[in-house]
Amino acid sequence: MYSLSETPVTLTLLFANIAISLWAFYGNPVYMHRFSEWPYEIIHENKYYQVITSAFLHANFMHLFFNMFALFTFGAFLEGFFAENFGSFTGSLYFFLIYFISLLCGSFLTVAFHYNDPNYVAVGASGAVSGIVFSYIIFFPSSMLYVFFIPMPAYLFAFLWIGFSIYGMRSKLGNIGHEAHLGGALGGFISTLLLVNGATKILLSHFNL
Repeated sequence: MYSLSETPVTLTLLFANIAISLWAFYGNPVYMHRFSEWPYEIIHENKYYQVITSAFLHANFMHLFFNMFALFTFGAFLEGFFAENFGSFTGSLYFFLIYFISLLCGSFLTVAFHYNDPNYVAVGASGAVSGIVFSYIIFFPSSMLYVFFIPMPAYLFAFLWIGFSIYGMRSKLGNIGHEAHLGGALGGFISTLLLVNGATKILLSHFNL
């Protein structure tokens, strides 16, 4: 495990998410409405900034905790892994780009599915964090993850996550941003293969190709 002092982008993102979410919790409630992702407003009122600002807000403390725990767990390790293999600056740059591409992909897919629904709203870093998790899985597909205390290899988790996200989108299951999860996961996976030198070769090596 790498320390946060070795992973400046992860540390900055943790601080930004926590600080901005707390600011919205305890500040004027209008901030939460203004900077959340309202797909209808983004398309019909040109509030494009919501695509990014919404990813730094969270619905409640539990939502914030789970996203930040996942970001700390996977983000610190992945950024440290990149820094160790590509140098501190390049490694952190890779991590930064993957995070924000995942964020945008999650937000864009949410807009694509809900732009005609004036009542739909989304917040949270889930899309970006999903991208970081899927980037991690490219390099460590056999590592064991614990999902609700059930151990499973990372590659199996990836298939279950994609399947659950698609099912949730089709069935409108729960108050969950399934589109952000799916878009972020795909964004993180694809951007890693395109950006990180040797990532595609490493992925194929797991299948002995």
